[in-house]
Amino acid sequence: MSIIWIILGWIFAFIFSLLTVSMLLLHNWLHALALFLVVLLCLPPVNSLLRNRFDFTIHPLLRGVLIVVLLFVFVRLLTGEKVTSIYASPDVKAQFLAIYDEKMAEWPVPYEDIFLDTEYGVVHVIASGPEDAPPMLLLHASGVSGWSWKFNVAELSKQYRTYAIDLIGDAGKSEFASLDHILQNGQDQADLYAEISDKLGVDKAYVVGASEGGFIGSNYALYYPERVEKLALLGPMGYAGATETVTRIMFAQFFPLKLVQENTLHWAFGDDPQLNEEVGEWFRLFITQTVPKKVPPLPLPVAQRQRLSVPVLFVFGERDRLVGDPEAARALVQDMQDVQVEVVEAGHLMGAEAPEQVNSLILDFFASD
Repeated sequence: MSIIWIILGWIFAFIFSLLTVSMLLLHNWLHALALFLVVLLCLPPVNSLLRNRFDFTIHPLLRGVLIVVLLFVFVRLLTGEKVTSIYASPDVKAQFLAIYDEKMAEWPVPYEDIFLDTEYGVVHVIASGPEDAPPMLLLHASGVSGWSWKFNVAELSKQYRTYAIDLIGDAGKSEFASLDHILQNGQDQADLYAEISDKLGVDKAYVVGASEGGFIGSNYALYYPERVEKLALLGPMGYAGATETVTRIMFAQFFPLKLVQENTLHWAFGDDPQLNEEVGEWFRLFITQTVPKKVPPLPLPVAQRQRLSVPVLFVFGERDRLVGDPEAARALVQDMQDVQVEVVEAGHLMGAEAPEQVNSLILDFFASD
């Protein structure tokens, strides 16, 4: 029995040591101190040292109580301070906005910044294209922002009035009025985008969603099918397991080391050097200096997926590690009512990596009967 307790002591000491290192990297000194004391209480050699060197023994029950108390202190420190922003500090928010403005300097067509007051807070929209053209909503991937449509907007806005919407709760120019009132589920997402459309004067739109934007677009089409002409989804979340994605992002957030950041960046967006240069600075800041407040893009239940009645185009990437095997993804969505599936030689941000091919697929699909 003592061997089992020794093994458990080493296991828990290892786990709490990793958390201690994480807190140190995040400059949470008091959190780290509480965890370090837990590590000392768990380590079998410490108990032996106290007994052999100082003839002092901590009763196992007392040791357990101390560990519980210290973990309670750690949790209180972690959750006790009221969070009022997804950004680690005002300086971090300013860094994001500066990068955003740099990216928008490369926006290839004339545009208008629109700020909408909604139930949840301010939503920022980048509008381009002829005002009398059919409307198209552009919903970006998590870890980038509305500026990420700069690779596609020149072509798309020739025929459509495009609205690139910053996802609220993500890094960008949209922002919750209060973190006490945030989106809770897919119905909330759909209701918000109906409100956004109302304020833009858009009764019915073509919708393009990338990654998490695909999950949001799917919910919008699910709850408001009468407001969606057609839906184009680029490597969408919500149609494959999200476990590995969430795990990797959380690991990068808890261990903000350069090696971990670079590994996460390349895993998420592939090895294209130009693409990594485009998104790298923003994404590194995103995974280490923000705590996004969004609806988790978990796979849609089969019944919901099959209930989608609008025509849907899926574009999967051969090298998309977040969605996974494109053929498995293709097979998964074949039970939907009106679906077209295409596969491109690209990673997760296919709209940026292969813009001409992706633009062509979107425009052809939207123009077809």
